[in-house]
Parts: sequence; structure tokens; C-alpha cells
Amino acid sequence: MLISPPMRPGDPWTAASDAANRPLRSTVKIDGRTGTVISREGFAQRHWIDQTIGYGVAGHEGALFGLANQLLGTVTALLLVVLAVSGVVMWWRRRHVGLGAPIALSRPRLGAGLAIAILALALYLPLFGLTLIAVLVAERVVGRWMPGPAIWLGLRASLAPR
Repeated sequence: MLISPPMRPGDPWTAASDAANRPLRSTVKIDGRTGTVISREGFAQRHWIDQTIGYGVAGHEGALFGLANQLLGTVTALLLVVLAVSGVVMWWRRRHVGLGAPIALSRPRLGAGLAIAILALALYLPLFGLTLIAVLVAERVVGRWMPGPAIWLGLRASLAPR
């Protein structure tokens, strides 16, 4: 519970719950002279953006669904570690002598479902979409005007045999 005194004489005191599960939080305004409750604002009375952020933060912190939420977060973190380690292992197995990108494999076909999922994520998460656009532009610039880095990154075939 967070209790805040009034900023000016005559203003109400504020008591706000600080529950770990954000959707359970509420705020109460109290008259300091009489102790009567002037107003009460629960989670349901807040703006929908505040509610959405509250649910997102509670889910991210593991407080939304209790133990199940915490287990899901733990499994996600462990799988991200496995993904990072397996990426390094796959790169190490495909690498050529020295540093740089491994020899390119044949290009896989981009399925319609994957293309739709990428487009939906790019629209729903604008920073993700901007990052994808920036990477595509950087690949074009490096591939066209910087032959050395393009070969090193695997964007262009090397002139020398490997």
C-alpha cells in the first residue's frame, strides 16, 4: 500500500495498492479531515491502454497466472539459451577457415504462412518491422557497393575458390 499526503491543504489523501499482480491494484482518495472515501478507482475503471499494459507487465513479471506463468517464463528463457547455443554450434559446423559467414546453403522457399506471419508481426510490432526494413536495406547497400564485406557476410559469392 502506498499512502501519499495531499500536495495542498484541503486536497484528499491518496492510498494506492501496490500488488504484484497489477490487475488487482486500486486507488482510493480519502478526505483527511473526516476519513471518508471520496473516490475509488479499480483496474476495471482505468483506460483500456492502461489495462492492456497492466496485463502485459503482469504476464511478463510472472504474476498473471501464478506458477503456470512463472514456469512458462522459465521454459522460454531456457529455450532462448538453447537457441543461442545451438546457433553457435551450427555456425561452427558450417564455417570455413577464418571468420565470416558460412558457405550459403540452397535458399529455402518462403511459405505463404511464414510470409503472412512476418507481415502480421511487422504491422503489430512496428519496431520489429522497421528493423526488418533496415536489415533489408543494409543488405542491399552492402551487397551492391561493398564487395569485401558482402563476401565476408555471405551476401555475394567469393571470387576465390574455397
